[in-house]
Amino acid sequence: MKRKELIDAALLHYSLHGYQGATMKKIATEVGIKPASIYFFYKNKEELYIAAFQQLLDNHLAEMKRIFAETSSQSGDQIFSELLHGIVRYHKEDERGTMAYISLVTSPIPEISQYLQKHMLHVNDWLASSLEDLLRQRYSSISAKDVDRVIKQFVLLANGVFWGINLYDGQVFEEQVQIADQFISSIFKDVEKKYGTSVVHKR
Repeated sequence: MKRKELIDAALLHYSLHGYQGATMKKIATEVGIKPASIYFFYKNKEELYIAAFQQLLDNHLAEMKRIFAETSSQSGDQIFSELLHGIVRYHKEDERGTMAYISLVTSPIPEISQYLQKHMLHVNDWLASSLEDLLRQRYSSISAKDVDRVIKQFVLLANGVFWGINLYDGQVFEEQVQIADQFISSIFKDVEKKYGTSVVHKR
């Protein structure tokens, strides 16, 4: 029995039943053990919850890092667009994980909210830092105020697209993504009017 098997089973049941409905008994049955055996690996349901949530965030972070690495020679607007489309691909290809993520972040569990915030802040800080570095590399004179504004606009768009995955189907959702892409293009046109054409650093 491995911890990952328990986490995968927990994510499956979070996606199907929500946090409250994903009992230790259901999770144990999924992997073919008795509920008491789970406590050899996780001291309680909350600890398993945190481990499952951490896996989701780690996987998401790894995907964003992959996109950054593969698009490092592209222009700023292209990288932002690739990140946006990467979010869509990642969550559409892992519907179970996406539903589990939604279940976990919307579960009112005050006892472990501090742990969730800590894990989410780590991902958010990495993203903000990476986007800031990208903007400063390509627009050396860009102000701190404009860096902050561009990053916040992108995060707002990305969050909207993420929730749109679960709210819209087919053509309607595709239109939402196209609109988000148009916003990204508009954001960078404004930046280039103010600071000049993006300087792409080849690696």
